[in-house]
Amino acid sequence: MPVIASVEDFQRLYRRRVPKMFHDYAESGSYTETTLHRNEADFRRIAIRQRVGMDVSDVSTAATMLGEAAAFPAAFAPVGMLGVQHAGGEILVAKAAEAFGVPFILSTMSICSIEQVAEATTKPFWFQLYVVKDRDFVKGLIHRAKAAGCSALVVTMDLPVLGQRHRDVKNGLSLRPNLRNLLNIATKPR
Repeated sequence: MPVIASVEDFQRLYRRRVPKMFHDYAESGSYTETTLHRNEADFRRIAIRQRVGMDVSDVSTAATMLGEAAAFPAAFAPVGMLGVQHAGGEILVAKAAEAFGVPFILSTMSICSIEQVAEATTKPFWFQLYVVKDRDFVKGLIHRAKAAGCSALVVTMDLPVLGQRHRDVKNGLSLRPNLRNLLNIATKPR
């Protein structure tokens, strides 16, 4: 395995190991990707203010989020179709979140079911709910999340219309991949 010294090193390794359509899905946004680029720019502007000569013997990153204790004030955000990136991806991330003591948010668009993640973990997780037209479907998801012991519902309301992801259209990402994508997947067995 190559030496990983930065996020960019991980990205290069990821591009070599993962089929293009999966990489494009994870690394892109909808339409002109304006929101994606603005978010990335905002994160680049965040600076950690280093303080030296301070007593750090009693420092804690612990926080309370939605009434639950967390080791760090952050959560693993919902990632749609994470399971196509790695078999059982949602379960692996939920277990990592549990091990590090931070919340995990399961996406409505997950490959692993709510029940599969609940069965594989010991602590409650949060469920991200896309509010869609089919109210019976939405109610069913809420009931399933409650039955699985999800401790919070993260409601996402930015999906009145599914945004077109240009890269996905160009490379043919779908649940029924085309021949070009199947060949690309075959060259990346990991």
